[in-house]
Amino acid sequence: MLLLAFAAPALARSVVDATGRTVEVPDRIERVIPAGPPAAVLIYTLAPEKMIGWPRVPSPAAKALLKRPYPDLPELAPLMRDGKIQLEQIRAAKPDVILDYGSTSPRYVERATKIEKETGIPVLLLDGKLERTPEIYRLLGPILGAEDRANGLAVAAERLLEITRQRDRVRREGRPIRVYYDRSADGLTTATSGSSLADVFRLLGVTNVADGAGAGDLVPVRADQISAWHPDAIVTNNPGFWKARNAPEWAGLGAVAQGRVYLAPNLPFSWIDEPPSVNRLLGLLWAGHMLYPAIYPEDLKVEAQDFYRQFYRVGLDSEQIDALLP
Repeated sequence: MLLLAFAAPALARSVVDATGRTVEVPDRIERVIPAGPPAAVLIYTLAPEKMIGWPRVPSPAAKALLKRPYPDLPELAPLMRDGKIQLEQIRAAKPDVILDYGSTSPRYVERATKIEKETGIPVLLLDGKLERTPEIYRLLGPILGAEDRANGLAVAAERLLEITRQRDRVRREGRPIRVYYDRSADGLTTATSGSSLADVFRLLGVTNVADGAGAGDLVPVRADQISAWHPDAIVTNNPGFWKARNAPEWAGLGAVAQGRVYLAPNLPFSWIDEPPSVNRLLGLLWAGHMLYPAIYPEDLKVEAQDFYRQFYRVGLDSEQIDALLP
């Protein structure tokens, strides 16, 4: 669990992050570098005025669904290139802190420690598991001077997670739906329940047919494996696969024949995983509605409007809602 301890003098605070590292951060933080896209989405929703730039600039279509001027922040140089820390670029940005959000595996702990040691800039690594979102907001809010907004977002996140928990109890009365999650245009790359990329499906309690097929965030599979798994439904975040779903090589799948292939909305960020950040909260309702419409009767258009207003700070008109959820 990530803990906060306020230490004297008042110009600094000691923070024990998700890795167990004690990090000294300034009492007043004005400039934050997100270490990757998940951290950028988290910071944007909480305190975008603190964010120096984007690790990856949003597409023009995504920018239209974000509050200006933040979509136009510059693209940041990577923190590391070929295993070497980009000292000059990091120092030139003059950050008060570097925030990483996602995996807390030894690889990322080592990277955070190395960057902090060589740059002298504090690095916080926060656990990106979707169910910990309310906790992360409440802990990060005071650090960034955005406690009230953090509490509001935490409450909104708790609501979506609690709906998922309640519906899961109802869902358990029936047979779990077997889902194949596609992440590539050819349909042959997936994520198992052990990856944060599949957090939405793990929390929904569906059976991920690819579990056991491999390790790592992304797992390559074969078409004959997918056929043998007989998924009840296919969820994809890739428009290329969505367009090719009725090709002859997929026609033998029952999910295809029954029209149970679903393309996740992806603007300004994917509702399912890309990047694996707080954007996935809305994906819980969307995927639940697609896979269990009788259990998830919520009006997705109303829910999307509320979510975009609360988290992305934008109001969606009917045309934008229809484009997201045709």
